[in-house]
Amino acid sequence: MKKIFLLGLMTLSIFALSACGGSDVPEGKIGIEFWHMSPVGSESYSGTKAIINDFNASQDTYYVKGVGFSFWDYWDKVNVAIASDNAPEVGLHTLDNVILRGSNGALFNISDFIQDDIDAGLGEFDLSVFNQSQLDYAEYDGDLFALPFTATTRVLYYNLDMFAEVGLTEADVPTTWSELETVAAQLNKTDGSQISQIGFDPTYGQGTYHGFLWQKGLDFFDENGDPTLNTQEHIDVLDWMINFNSSFSRAQLNSFGEANQILGIDPFAAGRVAMMIGTDSLYDTMKQNGADINYGVTQIPLPDENGIRTNWGSGFSIELYDNNDNNPEKAKGSWEFLKFLMSKDIQKRFCEANGWIMANNDAMEELVLGDPIRTAIFNEVQYAVDKVYIPYAPNWHAADWKTYYDEALAGTMTAEQTLAAARALYIQKQENYNDINNG
Repeated sequence: MKKIFLLGLMTLSIFALSACGGSDVPEGKIGIEFWHMSPVGSESYSGTKAIINDFNASQDTYYVKGVGFSFWDYWDKVNVAIASDNAPEVGLHTLDNVILRGSNGALFNISDFIQDDIDAGLGEFDLSVFNQSQLDYAEYDGDLFALPFTATTRVLYYNLDMFAEVGLTEADVPTTWSELETVAAQLNKTDGSQISQIGFDPTYGQGTYHGFLWQKGLDFFDENGDPTLNTQEHIDVLDWMINFNSSFSRAQLNSFGEANQILGIDPFAAGRVAMMIGTDSLYDTMKQNGADINYGVTQIPLPDENGIRTNWGSGFSIELYDNNDNNPEKAKGSWEFLKFLMSKDIQKRFCEANGWIMANNDAMEELVLGDPIRTAIFNEVQYAVDKVYIPYAPNWHAADWKTYYDEALAGTMTAEQTLAAARALYIQKQENYNDINNG
């Protein structure tokens, strides 16, 4: 038991040293740790490290140590670190729930730093380069507690080689749901009893139920944060998704999906899906894998009547973590590094390193020039919105919904049963939350 205890203590000590910058800070400088998603060995590591090195070279006072984690490891580590007041000084998180960390005191108030710069005669930090829709999510109680870092957007990718095989051209790229159904049917292929190619499936890639609901002016929750999902319109949208490829059996669709997973590459990049909703990162995936596909991107097709041009943003925020260490000089240095990261040239370099569309619109407008694919993706950023943060169900779109969504796709629950069950869960969570917080 004693050995186990000592091992655990050593592990915690190592983690603590890592989180605070340890002894890697040059003598006489104030250490700042920056957590990012470009670990050693990743495609984006060298570009990210060069950015950090350039900041350090410009500084007499501060020294930034970058720590990179893989995408999925990052979220586990940063959330544990924030909860234990052991977070890095600067880090990335999800823009849609900044309010959670801003309200519980985990973040420094960015508005205070902006005002301090004005008072010191340093000028006002330019917020006009960001989309207001993103800034709104970074706000809590009238102040900014983060800045938008990336401007993720979703678009329709389409394979023009596959179009040409059946006599279609770019003029035939669908703009409505009914056109999408018609064109997709022409692009389906089978090899015996197996699907070899699918024209489109609304459940593939970044196709989401809430995204299609938004196009119809619907949502999971109303303006008061109360669950909806109980109208015929909600049922109709889910039915449309489930039955989109009803010409194939569920067994055929499952087999096709499993084959895609075995390949280990995006099904659009692998040339198995002719049209698919994807994020800006799919463009980078295509380049990295040298995909030899003639393709384009455009806005996601809209419902035939009163469709709303919108897509799910899900961008990253960049945040300054408080950690209750009462070190104003370190906080000031973190702000200086944050401003450096958000500058036009550095935002362009981050895009080039990671393939992300960044939040600084001035930087992106310059960078996409001459690149028609990236330009088309960037044009959709203005229509991107994020999901609403629901305190009693912060994972409403993910774990909470997935259980029921999977049942619907498997055919073990109807759309109506699926939505009724999900709604019941949200109502129960809301009641539990209210009992705890209002009791």
